[in-house]
Amino acid sequence: MFLSVFSLALVAGVFLLRSRTGYTFENKPGPAVVDGGTITGTVRFPKEYPEREKVLISKDPQVCGAFQYSEQFVVNEDNHGLKNVVVTLVNVDGKAPEKGVFQLDQNKCRYVPHVQAVPVGSTLEIVNSDGILHNVHAYFGSFDPKNTVFNKAQPKFLKRIKQVLDKPGIYYFKCDIHDHMRAYIAVMDQPYYAVSDEAGKFEITNVPPGTYKVQAWHEVLGTLEKEVQVQAGKTAEVNFDILPNE
Repeated sequence: MFLSVFSLALVAGVFLLRSRTGYTFENKPGPAVVDGGTITGTVRFPKEYPEREKVLISKDPQVCGAFQYSEQFVVNEDNHGLKNVVVTLVNVDGKAPEKGVFQLDQNKCRYVPHVQAVPVGSTLEIVNSDGILHNVHAYFGSFDPKNTVFNKAQPKFLKRIKQVLDKPGIYYFKCDIHDHMRAYIAVMDQPYYAVSDEAGKFEITNVPPGTYKVQAWHEVLGTLEKEVQVQAGKTAEVNFDILPNE
């Protein structure tokens, strides 16, 4: 198994692998930022990286297809960057951005997007684009049944379901009918966060000068942590490298 032969390491720093479950964010509003800096970086596999698992599908293959590729490890072939990692500052003052309406689409038996981050209090619009019966089962912090937030059937005639996400932390989503379907939403009560893109890159802007803990969360690898110093008007780089055990 890939995780049994790989560990996580950082360039010029030490991180902590805490847990594979979600975590909560506890911050408070702070003063307006003056002459803020920027944090950029990449989550990447410098050497070997896991190939995407092929998942066979038996339910509704006319819509879902006979198989799909897992979205757990989406790695860029050029720079080995890892997509869908939530990166945030912790224990930092800052007011969350204005809440809004965000979408989670069930499209060809995938949740789109697979990972996203939204301000606390935002409304999630869950869309059924497939024209078949789906089931939206949301959890908070892990896929433990006791952590269920809501569990709603969404037949083909029910195109949209709306749900307010009012608690900071990681929400987990699955379809009980199509078990391969997974999604994750990080709900934030502060403005300093990002989700790594197709190249594994992220950027957090307008950060007040100071020293911070940067926390990165991945659905399989869990929670990573590193310290960074931000200077006024400058860019600080934080790279998370995933290396094989020696």
